[in-house]
Amino acid sequence: MEVVDQGTCLVSNAEAMELIADIKREAKEGRYMRPKEAHVMSCKVKDYFDSTNAKNVTVDDVEALYKVLEHFTPLVGQEGLRKTEMLNMANLRPTTLVEMFAIIDHAEVRFGDDKLEELLDICQTNLTAPPEPEAAEEGGEEEEGEEGEDD
Repeated sequence: MEVVDQGTCLVSNAEAMELIADIKREAKEGRYMRPKEAHVMSCKVKDYFDSTNAKNVTVDDVEALYKVLEHFTPLVGQEGLRKTEMLNMANLRPTTLVEMFAIIDHAEVRFGDDKLEELLDICQTNLTAPPEPEAAEEGGEEEEGEEGEDD
């Protein structure tokens, strides 16, 4: 298989997860036999997506986010959001300005802090927040540490 143009097929995690589910469903219905390697690979990819927030987001959610982001205007004279930046917002679901700076090239120059805050609000409105399993574990440890300080 040869990639002719890399920029023509950007797929979000939610879209990839839906595609894998469709392929798995078709294989179960007996429409075709998948090679064992393809089955193993799709299971591993699905397991990865299950460990992220992709399982909580639908393709419709991502498409709604894209529609809003396409009309998001940068500062005067600056470049708007690129497709890859919108894709990364959909996949990573930024919740802080630091994450937004990691996703958008020259974010402060192109958008400024106020518009970046607005972008964060758009992402949080259209997509669920990413899971934070480590924060829940750390929360229990902090409570123990706090109790020790009171003594």
